[in-house]
Amino acid sequence: MNESATSEAARTRAPRGQVTDIYRTLRDRICLLRYPPGMLLGEHELAEEFTVSRTPVRQALQRLEYDGLTETRNGVGTMVTGVDPNAFRDIYAFRLRLSEMMGEFPAEDEAPRALSIILLLQDRLGSLRGQRDMEAFWQLNHELHHATNRLIANHALRETHERYYFQASRIWYSVIEAFFEEQLADLASELNEIVGALQAGDIRAVGYIQRNHIAFGLHRVASVHNVD
Repeated sequence: MNESATSEAARTRAPRGQVTDIYRTLRDRICLLRYPPGMLLGEHELAEEFTVSRTPVRQALQRLEYDGLTETRNGVGTMVTGVDPNAFRDIYAFRLRLSEMMGEFPAEDEAPRALSIILLLQDRLGSLRGQRDMEAFWQLNHELHHATNRLIANHALRETHERYYFQASRIWYSVIEAFFEEQLADLASELNEIVGALQAGDIRAVGYIQRNHIAFGLHRVASVHNVD
């Protein structure tokens, strides 16, 4: 890893020993573009950072490859995959459909917890007004995703919903600075609408609300990448 990437990585406390924690930390760094496309991820360096053997690191990298976020090349190693603007429409189109399906498998017992989390996110979003803190904004979206993802009772759908969220987020974060203020307003609107749906006990509506806001994101990414 280069020196700047190592410095960025040091800003996030490394988890100790758990494959899932290592996987999530690396996934977040990739999606935040701390690990840019083409960067090599050395097993030895990561094992030292997380103070583990290379086996859990290798397992975490395999999960990232399954997600399409890394690829392993013979004689080269594991590297972060590129972001293909021409593929993002397929990813977004699939996410639209996944959101529509949320109401078909509602985890109704998760609704009170999701509501309490989203009310807190509304408060935190207010503190970002007038700032351009990309990572703080990303974290809000990340937590919103996890809260709504838990509203899906079907494990296979929940897992797929999560996988494609992170694939799309990497594309989205590569262009977000171009419309940051507009996206703040969109997120405020999305949070308000979801709160209303959860207070009404309508998980299906949550899925359609997210579908609409994903469509807004698709339009903005397309405009930046000049893809029809």
